[in-house]
Amino acid sequence: MARFVRVCSLVVALSAASAANAAVTSFTPNPVDLNDLDHHMAYTWRIDNINVPSNEVVTGATILIKGIENWDANPNILYMHLLDTAKQSGVRSFTDDPTNSTTSTMIDDFVNTRYHNQSSWLVANGTADTFLTSKSFTDKPVDFLYTFTADQVKDLNKYIASGRDIALGFDPDCHFFNNGITFTITTAAVPEPSAIFLLGGGIFGLFFRHRALRRRQAELDAELANPSTAAA
Repeated sequence: MARFVRVCSLVVALSAASAANAAVTSFTPNPVDLNDLDHHMAYTWRIDNINVPSNEVVTGATILIKGIENWDANPNILYMHLLDTAKQSGVRSFTDDPTNSTTSTMIDDFVNTRYHNQSSWLVANGTADTFLTSKSFTDKPVDFLYTFTADQVKDLNKYIASGRDIALGFDPDCHFFNNGITFTITTAAVPEPSAIFLLGGGIFGLFFRHRALRRRQAELDAELANPSTAAA
């Protein structure tokens, strides 16, 4: 029982240390509303100099869009991507509907390659791209919070490590008014190898101790059930 308490205490201590070392960093674009995400444009927002210490990793990320609403009641779509980088820092836009044609066509231009070979396109060919989500909104404003999946967080760590910058890509089909966008990452320290080894050793010790106690209890139960065997 004492060993069990010690191992549990170690688990709690490591968890508490990890939580205490967690840090939250938020970023906002300029302009904060990405020009209200116009249907005729695609956007990149490149965030430079993201500082994640060598002994830490990103453990979570979110995108919050405050008060987002569609310009009408149609089920239009906002496409969102995580990019390894973009051609230019800050917020940049590309006109992906130069003729101002119908707004009923839904095309994710980060996936569709129709503009990718143009010199003014936002992302260089070969840039890593992780699709995040596509979301429809009505003409009633809401606060939309998107939380990265575990695989998307893994890609985010990889992209930051490759150059200390990442980009977010937005292709609005149609026009999405909003009151501001915030990208937030949570980082935490990676446990020291010695702590991991100690925890693993404690768990294995507890397992074998528990198994030995169960075996001894089974032997005692057998002796009580058959006193003649115990006397012999």
